[in-house]
Amino acid sequence: MGERPKVISADGITVYNILKGSVTVRQEDFTALHSLPDGPFALLVAIILSQNSNDRNSIAAYDDLKRATGLDPARILALGDGLEQVIRRAGMVRQKARAIRELARLALERGVDFLEHGDINEVERALLSIRGIGSKTVDVFLSLYRKVPRFAVDTHAKRIAARWGLTRKGASYEEVSGALLNFFGPERSDEAHRLLIAFGRAYCTARNPRCSECPLRQYCPSATATGAQG
Repeated sequence: MGERPKVISADGITVYNILKGSVTVRQEDFTALHSLPDGPFALLVAIILSQNSNDRNSIAAYDDLKRATGLDPARILALGDGLEQVIRRAGMVRQKARAIRELARLALERGVDFLEHGDINEVERALLSIRGIGSKTVDVFLSLYRKVPRFAVDTHAKRIAARWGLTRKGASYEEVSGALLNFFGPERSDEAHRLLIAFGRAYCTARNPRCSECPLRQYCPSATATGAQG
């Protein structure tokens, strides 16, 4: 077994405060925030559209679908195969259309109120039963809309957690999520999720990270020891 990596030398609250002062989380840069005012069903649709897509394209697809259907589950199902054309700008249209249709059926069978007020465990099980909805989609929804302490993990969060020494390279989704939740604390997990994405886009990029300009350089073991190449 290899030597355990060095861990970031600042605590989660300090890092959170530095991130808040260094990066900006704008509604127009996050599909989930863009859709949040439209309710729980719309939010889930938006999160599905954002999978493996940049926010610019997924927001465009979301707005196209909203104009076409008012994000009404019955009207979405009535589109049939036309749904794929409406959401084409999000990419991966077959998979996403299938998941959105199943979500629409769930909303019609159980009611949107189930998504908003139903037992958390039941909601999670129902959502995970839909092909195309995984832990990240559920965690984004539960943390943002239902205020459940979850830490959704995307490629930015996974990369940064490893560079900070909080997880091993190749750690599972559950390991990374748990480590970041413990590091930042449940009360900050939802906002910290988006701050990490903004930080990953601005500084801690996958290739050629901007370590010399990074506001966390003095604390980050990857920046100080290896130039964040690992």
